Amino acid sequence: MAHIGMKSPVAARWAEGNKYTEGFVVAKAINFNGTPNKNDAELWADDGVAETDKSIKDMGTSLGIDDLSLENQAKLLGHTYVKAVAGDSGQEGTPESIEVGSEDEAPYFGVGFYKRRKKNGVTSFTVIWLYKVQHSEPTENAETKGETTNFQTATIEGKAYPVEVNGKMSIGKKLIFDTEAKAKDWLYKQAAITE
Repeated sequence: MAHIGMKSPVAARWAEGNKYTEGFVVAKAINFNGTPNKNDAELWADDGVAETDKSIKDMGTSLGIDDLSLENQAKLLGHTYVKAVAGDSGQEGTPESIEVGSEDEAPYFGVGFYKRRKKNGVTSFTVIWLYKVQHSEPTENAETKGETTNFQTATIEGKAYPVEVNGKMSIGKKLIFDTEAKAKDWLYKQAAITE
């Protein structure tokens, strides 16, 4: 099995009972990394390992995107967003901005995307959905333009936490669809996005 590409990173505000509202497309996808943080405990008894726990505690996430708009950054991180206001009658307007408060708390979001999958010559599409993710402030990077152009893109990191789904704790789910249209449709419905 091989995966080729990635599309449509979406987020939707999470509420108890795994309800999602206010969904939106975060940006154009570049890459995603999910690193599970696992329990690694052993109970030794009678000079041997009697029990082990290798369960997942949470998952570190890193989403690379082409651009993180101020509006979407404010949504994901709990900041205050201010739209640009055009000036009139010779008056200067105000630029688009976000106010980053030191005590702002990032809300929880369901986060997902889909990727193309090829196995035995058959193409399908895998949807990844993480139930409850809290993001953290991205690192600001900049670099002078040199002899060649290097694009500067955005990466936002977070942590996916387990929630109760059908009586057991779960971080997220994977689904495989036979067409891209079905994968995108499921993802957008899950995130409460209407195009």
